[in-house]
Amino acid sequence: MKTIPLYLEDAYLKEAEATILSITKESDTKWQVVLDQTIFYPRGGGQSTDQGFLSTDTWKGKVSQALLKDDAIIHFIEGSEPPPVGTRVKATLDWERRYLHMRLHSAGHVVDFALHLLGYCPSILLPIKGDHSKKAVIYYQGIVEKDFKEDLEKKIQELLSRNLSFSTRFVSYEELERESIYLQQGLPKNKPLRLLTLQEVGSVADGGTQVKNIAEVGKISILPLEKQEAMTLVHYRLI
Repeated sequence: MKTIPLYLEDAYLKEAEATILSITKESDTKWQVVLDQTIFYPRGGGQSTDQGFLSTDTWKGKVSQALLKDDAIIHFIEGSEPPPVGTRVKATLDWERRYLHMRLHSAGHVVDFALHLLGYCPSILLPIKGDHSKKAVIYYQGIVEKDFKEDLEKKIQELLSRNLSFSTRFVSYEELERESIYLQQGLPKNKPLRLLTLQEVGSVADGGTQVKNIAEVGKISILPLEKQEAMTLVHYRLI
């Protein structure tokens, strides 16, 4: 990639230095900046964008959002004109926001792994997409007539009590296909992918930021299950 995604190697990096590769002006107070490397997670995969700041000794701009386009991560900056291309800048995350998104994202995987252990996923309920925001929900293709909310909450609580670790590693598509519980639709086959593993449970493909230990997620509450045509929506929240 043109922009090295440092967040995939270490989701706990709060600060880092980077070099400005390009600057595009939107207005006198809005700019698009591409860096050679970044700690800012770009919106996508159901996870919200990171926010924070880029700065030098004489300049500071707010990062309102980051987006991935082709092989570059674009940082949308609010503030005065950034320093020129080639300048080294300091990147600083809004860590409270990032850590909440990490917990929400990992919580979604805990929900999914719990459904797998209950025998629902992926044979009956196939994950289609997730939204790991403050109104978190996972969309599954398929319907289960039984109201499994209580069973799901019990299985989640069982997992949360076991002090299990999350780990990630980059693998080929073939390894991902061999080791994953299931493969999401539309995964690229021409570049290395990351395998997310919950200790003693299983692995799935993932490209977001995750906590290291399931204990960091906190308590998860499952809201009433929602059914839409041939879909089941599992809403969850952190409590």
